[in-house]
Amino acid sequence: MHISNPTRYGLRAVALIYLFILLVVPVGLIFWRSFEHGLGQFWDWITTPAAISALQLSLIIVAIVVPLNVVFGVITALALARGRFRGKGLLQAVVDLPFAVSPVVAGVALIALWGTHGWFGGIESLGFRVIFGVPGMVLATIFVTLPFVVREVEPVLHEIGTEQEEAAATLGASGLQTFWRITLPAIRWGLTYGVVLTVARALGEYGAVTMVSSNFPGVSQTLTLLVHSRYTDDYNEYGAYAAATLLMLVAILMLVVMSLIERRAKGRVRQASSSIVDAADPVEETGADLAAVGEVPAAFDPIDTSRVAESEEK
Repeated sequence: MHISNPTRYGLRAVALIYLFILLVVPVGLIFWRSFEHGLGQFWDWITTPAAISALQLSLIIVAIVVPLNVVFGVITALALARGRFRGKGLLQAVVDLPFAVSPVVAGVALIALWGTHGWFGGIESLGFRVIFGVPGMVLATIFVTLPFVVREVEPVLHEIGTEQEEAAATLGASGLQTFWRITLPAIRWGLTYGVVLTVARALGEYGAVTMVSSNFPGVSQTLTLLVHSRYTDDYNEYGAYAAATLLMLVAILMLVVMSLIERRAKGRVRQASSSIVDAADPVEETGADLAAVGEVPAAFDPIDTSRVAESEEK
């Protein structure tokens, strides 16, 4: 379909205006309010004991949730992409459940399971508290971030197929060797993007976490809970803006680190590919280099047919 230039520019302008109003203006306003009273005041707001503890707890939850989601997410994606079993459609629906269910509902469900009067509430008698503690917050975050790795890795597995894995198996590779040397390198970009989404969602989760957290500063208060507490309970509007800015800066830092890792990995793959090509075609390169400087060895000299005929007559 051919689109005229005015229409194309109009569509671009509408998209940019839409993103500017919904994303750039709110984020820019938060940054402006955070630094309105100066950098020193902003630093004081984000270095309070409550803010430092909230940042540490948020990073601890991310450090626990991301590896668990990577391991079980890749296993689930492999089961959905490679397996044939009854109930596969049900498993697909269960994976997508966190997209459809409100995070608050997930928090209520966790309370019904792990609360004092829940199915597994007896575990508190052993001195292990889940609800209104860090374990409950980890479970709530795992619930809301479960689909990201699965839904990013599964399409890649469908795209690469099973030919290379079957070839490795015929050459005697074990299942673990096939996964580490064939499957994992093939899904690394989808897995990387799934990790980025998981980190961003884990840092910014509020609905499910607030249901299973006591929201006590220094005990079970994350950065998102700190923002809400400062804004609604303490009436510290600018302190809430500062905490929100800190949360955004941490998320941006995570995205930058993941982008640098991805770019470095792509550079290694490109370098490895070029070295393979160089090693596979040494004769052509040697001939081309020698021809460029005007030196052609005897092996490349064309046969002089006239001299061959004269030698045969003699």
